[in-house]
Amino acid sequence: MTPHVSVVIPTRNRRASLERALASVDAQRFRDFEVVVVDDGSDDGTTSWVRSQHPGITLLETGGPLGAAAARNLGVQHSRGGIVAFLDDDDVWHPSVLAVQVAQLDANPECDLCTTGHVEVDRQGRVFQPDLRPLNRYSDSMIHFLAECPIHTLSVVACRRTVFERLGPFDSTLAVVHDLDWYLRVIADGGKIAHHSPALVERSVPGGLVTQHRRWFREEQAVHNRFFDAHAIERREKRLVRALRALFFAKVAFANGDFAFGLVRLAGAVLASPVDALRIATRRLSRRSLRDTPETWDRQAWEVR
Repeated sequence: MTPHVSVVIPTRNRRASLERALASVDAQRFRDFEVVVVDDGSDDGTTSWVRSQHPGITLLETGGPLGAAAARNLGVQHSRGGIVAFLDDDDVWHPSVLAVQVAQLDANPECDLCTTGHVEVDRQGRVFQPDLRPLNRYSDSMIHFLAECPIHTLSVVACRRTVFERLGPFDSTLAVVHDLDWYLRVIADGGKIAHHSPALVERSVPGGLVTQHRRWFREEQAVHNRFFDAHAIERREKRLVRALRALFFAKVAFANGDFAFGLVRLAGAVLASPVDALRIATRRLSRRSLRDTPETWDRQAWEVR
C-alpha cells in the first residue's frame, strides 16, 4: 500500500544524532508514512545500526560521499508517497509536524510546499527563536528569497511529489545552496508556499554552512547570477540583494575569525549600494534575536522516550 508521506533523511557519520532524529519520526501522531534513510558514505557503522534497529526503514547507500543534494535526490527517487517531507539527521521534529504539514497541503491545494516554524539549539543546548522578520520590503517572493531566504532548513519543508516531477531534482553540483536554488525554481515556476508559524522543528546550530562560508558565498553568487540573468529583475533590486547578502557574509566571516574575507564582503556591500548597506546594517543592529526560551516552546513535548 502506498504511503501518504515519504520522510527522506540523508545522513553521514552521525549515528548518535540520527538515532534522535528517527525517534522523533517514530513519535509522529500522523502514521501513514514511510522512512527513507540515505547513507552518504558513512564509516561509523550507521548502515549496520539502521538495518538492525530499524528493519522497516528503506535504507539506501550512495557509495559516496556524493553530497546532501545527491543523497536527497536518491531518497526522493526511491520513495513512494505523494508528499515528501525532509529531515536532516541532526534535527528533531515535534510529534505533530507531519499532521500539520499534511493538513496545510490539504487546505491549500494551490501550494506546492509548506513549512513550519523552528527553534535553534546551539552546542551548549541553549534554545532560541530565530528572527525571521524581513529586513526590507520586497516587490515579490523571488526578491525576498534572493535577499534573505526565510527557510533556514529543509527539515521544516514538506512538498508535493509533483514538484520534482515538474521541476526536476535538486542541483547536485551545489554542495551548500541546492535548497535555495530549489526554492527559487519553485517560485519562478509560479509555485506557492504555505507556512505554519509555530515552532515544530528543532534545528541544530551551527551547521556545516558556518564553517564553509567561502564556498557558501561562491555557490550563492552563482545561483543569484543565474536567476538575475533569467528573470527581469530591476537593477536597484539587484543592488539591494547584493548589498544585503554581502553584509550577511561579512557577519558570518567575522564570527568565524575570517577577517580578510569579512572586510572584502563589507566593502562589497558598500560598493553595491551604500545607502542600502547603511540602512540594512542599522536595522540589523537595532534588532535583538530572542535568546530565551519562547513562551510557546514546550520542552516536554520534545522528549522522545
